[in-house]
Amino acid sequence: MPRSYGSAASLLALKEVTYGTKPSGNWEKFSFVSSDLSAEQGLIASDLLGQGREPRAPFRDVINDEGNLVIPIEGRDFGRWLQFLLGNPVTTNVAATGDITFTANPSAGHTITLNGVTWTFVASGATGTQTNIGANLNATLTQLATDLNASVNASLTPATYSNGGGTKLNIVHDTAGPTGNNYTLVSGNVNGVVSGATLSGGGHNHTFVSGAATLPSFAVQIGHENIPAYFVHTGCMLNSMAFNFQRSGAANATVNIIAQGETRFATTQGGTPTSRAFKPFSQFNGSIKRNGAALGNITGAQFTYANGMQAIPTIRNDALIEGVDPTIVSATGSIDVRFADNTLIDDAINNTPIELELAYRLAGNDGNNFNLAWTFHEVYLPRPRLPISGPGGVQASFNWQAVFDEGLSKSVTVTLKNDVATYA
Repeated sequence: MPRSYGSAASLLALKEVTYGTKPSGNWEKFSFVSSDLSAEQGLIASDLLGQGREPRAPFRDVINDEGNLVIPIEGRDFGRWLQFLLGNPVTTNVAATGDITFTANPSAGHTITLNGVTWTFVASGATGTQTNIGANLNATLTQLATDLNASVNASLTPATYSNGGGTKLNIVHDTAGPTGNNYTLVSGNVNGVVSGATLSGGGHNHTFVSGAATLPSFAVQIGHENIPAYFVHTGCMLNSMAFNFQRSGAANATVNIIAQGETRFATTQGGTPTSRAFKPFSQFNGSIKRNGAALGNITGAQFTYANGMQAIPTIRNDALIEGVDPTIVSATGSIDVRFADNTLIDDAINNTPIELELAYRLAGNDGNNFNLAWTFHEVYLPRPRLPISGPGGVQASFNWQAVFDEGLSKSVTVTLKNDVATYA
C-alpha cells in the first residue's frame, strides 16, 4: 500500500480567470519547502436534550481553508508569488553591457576577442579585423570603437562600442534583454582586463509596488503523487509574505494564503505543467542598506509585508466564504545590530524616517542578471533597549514600521531582475 511522502509531493499554481473557479490549461510547477495549506471543517457537539444520556451526532461547522507555504527565494518563479502579493509589475528590458579596461596602450600584435572574433592591434596599415595603434591609449580606443562600429562582421554588429574615458572599451548590446549576456569577452594580453567572461546585466526588470486596489486570485494544487490524491484550493489570495535575513543558510520566504475551498481529485488538474529553471538565492547573497548606503554590523533582519486580507463569511449552503478582500497594507520588521555607532540610535531618538533596502544579489557577474530588492521608502525606528548581559558584544533590536511615502505615493517597491520576459 503506497504512503505519501513529502519527497513525492508537488505544488502547482495558476491565476484564476474568475474568483473561486478552477482554471483550465497548463498550470505552473513550483518548488517549495513545506506546506500546511489545507481545508478543515470542525464539528459542533450536539446540544439536544430529551434523548437520553447517549451522545447524538454532531453538526458540521463552516469550512476554513488557509495556511502557509514556505518557498525558496529565487530568481525566476519568485516573480509569480510577488505578482500574487502585490499585483502586476511594470516590466522594462535592460541591455547587457561590459568593458575591457586597458592599463597601457596596446602593443603591435596584442589582441582582444569579442564574441568569438579576434581583433588585433597593429602599428599601421590596419585592414579587416585590425586597428591601428594611436599616439596614446585614448586615441587607440577612439579608433578601436570606430573600427568596431564600422565592422560588418555578423558577430560584432549586435553591439555598440565606445571609448570609456580614455581607459576602456565600453560595449552595449543593441538588443535589450538577456540575449546579450551570451556575448563573450577575452583579452589576449595582461594590459587588457575584461569586466567578465561575457556581457552581463541584460534582462528584464520587474517592478512591483505596494497598495494595488485589486489583487489576482489563484488556484493551488497540492499533489500527493504516491496515493494518488490532488487537493485543489480555489479562490486563493495571498495575505502576507515574510522574509528572514541571516548570515548563512537557505533563503526562504513564508507566504500566508486564504482560500475559498478545497476539492480532492484522483488525477492532477494541472494539465502538462510548465516550469522555469531553478535559480536560488542564498542568505550570503543578502545585503541591507540605509538611505542608499550599506548598513554594517547587522546580525539579522526580518520583515513581513501583509495585505490585511479579510475573509467574507456569508450565509451559503456550501459552508464556504464569499471571498477575500484586501484592507490596510502593513510592512513591519526588525533589524538586530551590534552596537558600534549611533547612526540608528539617533534615527530612533530623533524620530527621523529612513529608507531601508533589503536585497539579494547573486555572486559575481551573475548578480547583474539576477537580483531582488525590497525598498521600504519611509521607515520609523523605535528607541531600543541596550542590555548588557555579560562580557560579550552589546546588541540592539529595532522593531521598525514602514509607512506610506507621500512624495512617492507608495510605501514599498520591489524589483526583481531576471531573464523572464513577462508574468502575464
